[in-house]
Amino acid sequence: MTRLALVLCGFLIYFIQAQLLPAIFHTNWLPNLILTITVMVTLFKGRRMGLMVAVVGGIVHDVLISNFFGLHLFPPYVIVVYLLSAVKHRIYEERWYWSSAIVAICTLLDGLIRSFMILASGGDLHLGVYLLHMVVPVLFWNGVLGAIVHGLLWRKEEQQDYIW
Repeated sequence: MTRLALVLCGFLIYFIQAQLLPAIFHTNWLPNLILTITVMVTLFKGRRMGLMVAVVGGIVHDVLISNFFGLHLFPPYVIVVYLLSAVKHRIYEERWYWSSAIVAICTLLDGLIRSFMILASGGDLHLGVYLLHMVVPVLFWNGVLGAIVHGLLWRKEEQQDYIW
């Protein structure tokens, strides 16, 4: 039952990222629900589960946007998970605003890593313009999504603790 629920949640996240969010937001300001979920799962469940979500989410995101394959998979999402899991033990999970701020910081880190990957591959990219137009507008919306996902995950954690 748990695997079925995880698969259904994955399809729901894919649907929201691929269909719902592009209908609501401008393409440059499109929130990254997959990155947000990856960060929140790492915060709540640890490095191992975060890495699994990062790999699957990175592949799905690369297929979804269909440009440079691997731009979201290995370096950005995995590095974000490793750095976040290194400081996870110092984070107080109960506060939604910490989760929101952490998602925003991880969004900035993800954007910086992706921009360096594009530059390293020979792409013509002006770092400041890229960050201003592609990363900064998403910081707020990813933070909002982080607060929403935090509320959902925290409620689920409380219910599991109550059952046991």
